[in-house]
Amino acid sequence: MPVYVFDAKIMYHSAKLFTIRKLAAFAYLALTTACSSAAFADPRVATGTLPLAGNLSFVSSEVAALPAKKQLKERPNDIQIYQYDQTPLGDRSPFLLVHGLRGEYYPTFRWQKLIENFTKDDQFDSHYKVYLARYDSLDRLSNTIPQFRKAIANLSRNTQSRPISVMALSIGGNLVYESMRDKDTDKAIQLVMSLGTPFHGSPLFCEDWLQYSIYKNLAFPWTRVDHGIDYRLYFHYNSMLQKDLKWDNTDGAIPDIGHFHSLLPLGPHGDLTVLDTLNTRLADINRLNFEKKKLITYGGYLVNPYMLNNPARTIETTAIAPYRFFATKIPAHLGREHPVLRLLNREIGSIRPTDAVRQKEGTKFIYQLNDGIAPVSSALFLPGNGETPTLVREKDLAGMKKVADVRLARVFRNIDHLSFIDGFRPFGAPSKYHDQLDLQAGSKSLFGWMLSDLNDACNSSNQLAREQRSPDVVPDSTQ
Repeated sequence: MPVYVFDAKIMYHSAKLFTIRKLAAFAYLALTTACSSAAFADPRVATGTLPLAGNLSFVSSEVAALPAKKQLKERPNDIQIYQYDQTPLGDRSPFLLVHGLRGEYYPTFRWQKLIENFTKDDQFDSHYKVYLARYDSLDRLSNTIPQFRKAIANLSRNTQSRPISVMALSIGGNLVYESMRDKDTDKAIQLVMSLGTPFHGSPLFCEDWLQYSIYKNLAFPWTRVDHGIDYRLYFHYNSMLQKDLKWDNTDGAIPDIGHFHSLLPLGPHGDLTVLDTLNTRLADINRLNFEKKKLITYGGYLVNPYMLNNPARTIETTAIAPYRFFATKIPAHLGREHPVLRLLNREIGSIRPTDAVRQKEGTKFIYQLNDGIAPVSSALFLPGNGETPTLVREKDLAGMKKVADVRLARVFRNIDHLSFIDGFRPFGAPSKYHDQLDLQAGSKSLFGWMLSDLNDACNSSNQLAREQRSPDVVPDSTQ
């Protein structure tokens, strides 16, 4: 079921506990309806981290360990920043990792594999010292943004005001970007690399829109009821996502349906209107002028034959249905993250747009390019000025590079939302990826692309600093 991605490992709930909770909720809903009709391999990690305090340009003799498992189960009440290791800052710059949803409940906040790959690179290690942020990802952004701004000011103050580079996964990118609306925070941060960040939100977080799509798409009564209950429970326990990160309707795709109600008890129902569904908070923020040239945005999408709107695939879909049941649905019900992201990929891809958008694009599957959480257009932070081409099919990607107004945008084929941090490759995916916006740029592993872009950005910054320090050079007129 779609909700398991959140109530399995990503949302730090066991599948068994969620099943019990769901059954209890089912019984309750039935009654009310009747009445009313991630061990560390790197030795540096074993030494622990230093909570941000004092001057971090030297090695402190008193180093606090990373939070123990018991501590990780407690919700943080503030944003804490840790050193990854005890090496001196030296002449390096701080590199801050900001986790995504529920990353605060994992050792090294789910960054371990990425850090191991990065710190093996001599160029990266000579440029950057790694820090990690821990925050309450279930809290409203209105509460965490002021905390993050203070944490950045503290980090900057304790690292000799050196420019901070940030890498953020998923909603961590929203936290960073929106915090940079403050001029002091923006000044302290020189670069942000976002991984699958829903800058425009995600249709996945629009409850009534999902309920309507379930109501229109699913034929089997029990499947409708099961999906409908899943999402109602999910948004009950994770209201922050719906309040802060639902779709900002930059593409005008939210239908204005009004009230709808399944004839089935406990089936999909809701009130789907544009005004009540669109994310006015995000829409207002994204309309404001902001220089996005500090942003490197990464997006990805899963290859999904069900969303390609090709009648010839009907036989193929039917033939591989048993395989999908055992390879995807059962593992998803057991709380395996990547199978659940494959299910969510289909859920987002089948969200129904307005009739006008459907006729314009010639398909109702306008969000088929997604990583299981964020559509590619949202992850790339494409401008919502009404002139940006709709990103519906793979062939549309070719024109996106010239449209994107960030410093650099990249898209990778056949990865999911967590591939960015754990390097997971779906079945049939290559070990090295092409950037779908620039197929002539060669191929690298995901971590290889990140390292290359980070090192290039650092070299460019160093070159600019040298030019600013050097006196004007008068060209030789004889040449």
